[in-house]
Amino acid sequence: MNRQQAFILILLFVLSALKGISQVSFDLIISNYNDTSVLLASYYGEKNKLIDTAYIINGKFIFSNKEYPEGVYILASQDKNKLFEFIINNETGFSFYTDARMSYDVEVRGSEENRVFYEHQRFRNQAYREIRQLTDTAFGANAHALDSIKESLIQEERSLIKTYPDLFIARLIKAQQDVVIPDSLSLDSMKSYLYTKEHYWDNLNLSDARFIRTPVLEKKLNFYFDNIIFLHPDSVIKAIDTVISYARPDEEAVSYLLWYFISKYQNPKYMGFDKVFVHLVDNYFLSEDILNTTSSITEKLKERSEKIKPLLIGKTAPNLNLIDTGNRFRSFREIRADYTLLLFWDYNCHVCENTIEQLKNVLDTTSCNIKVYAICVNNDLEQWKKTIAAENLGWLHVNGTISTTEDFHDLYDINGTPRVFLLGSEKKIIAKNFKVAQLIAIIENQNKISK
Repeated sequence: MNRQQAFILILLFVLSALKGISQVSFDLIISNYNDTSVLLASYYGEKNKLIDTAYIINGKFIFSNKEYPEGVYILASQDKNKLFEFIINNETGFSFYTDARMSYDVEVRGSEENRVFYEHQRFRNQAYREIRQLTDTAFGANAHALDSIKESLIQEERSLIKTYPDLFIARLIKAQQDVVIPDSLSLDSMKSYLYTKEHYWDNLNLSDARFIRTPVLEKKLNFYFDNIIFLHPDSVIKAIDTVISYARPDEEAVSYLLWYFISKYQNPKYMGFDKVFVHLVDNYFLSEDILNTTSSITEKLKERSEKIKPLLIGKTAPNLNLIDTGNRFRSFREIRADYTLLLFWDYNCHVCENTIEQLKNVLDTTSCNIKVYAICVNNDLEQWKKTIAAENLGWLHVNGTISTTEDFHDLYDINGTPRVFLLGSEKKIIAKNFKVAQLIAIIENQNKISK
């Protein structure tokens, strides 16, 4: 990870909330607690962010007239062990009472939001205890009892949502409910999938920035993009645009989502998904104001986008005109073959040695029309030529250090070796940065697409 990428990731975790802030005072009394301070943290996606510290005064821990963004918070001991969670919404002047030995059992005064929250927690905890007791005995005999408990959990949630529609806890519970597929579609897997995809966000208001400070939003985002959306960059881009549109007009929610996507796709797990990063930069970061984005950050994002844009799948590969072993300048564009493999390698690189050996074996055993344009990154020309002779590499060999075109490092974003690019007959990029063992499978798949 380079410095720019690390900076972006760090910024993602420290992005501050500017909307939905409440001025809050509350205090806490903890029995059998020996520490002299408690820590206040909030969720930030699936991570925790330290917000404040309170010290004991006359037996109480007091947080007084502080401005906190609304959401789910955590009170923790000095050694960062969680005591309990609570919700900051639009209330102030409330008090918590608990015992450090049973900190999951909390009494609250002066907060309707948290009273309902803890009643809900107690109901669920009791239900789960009963489920555990039943599952420890003969399963068949208790199936009806298990179903009854599960139904009671569903009814409790429905009742809470209906009775307290304006409380955040009601919205939080609703957001975690799965999409209910109509019976008329349930037997058709494709229709069920399309219905789930269409209604996935019905229960979570993406323009409500309070969800940023819960673990729910990021979990749902992860599941949506990892399991619901088709694994193709164009499908992901379309889904991102839809999700962002749902988050408008809340600037904080939109900004959080954009930084989440930048983090997810700046170093994508799957080939070709750098197209998503380029889309995010060009269509959002360069076209509108994003919270916690400075001019220098925007410029770095722009530079990165411009560098990888010519290397996207489907683009014509940037030309290279490099010196060969006979001191002539040669371009891969002169190669006539169904497929051209660009291989950037270093004769001091053991991984390159293994890659070259694997590539030789693949080419010796395939009938595919593949030619190799091998670019050595070392500047010792004599050693380069000796290595080629010793390895008996019958490819088109060129040296990247002597060129009539731009520096290959910049043209092909080369920051390590080996790197490979597979080009089609028209020298458009088909694949890149893959394992040599995948080469034939990639070509076979490309042949199917071309038919």
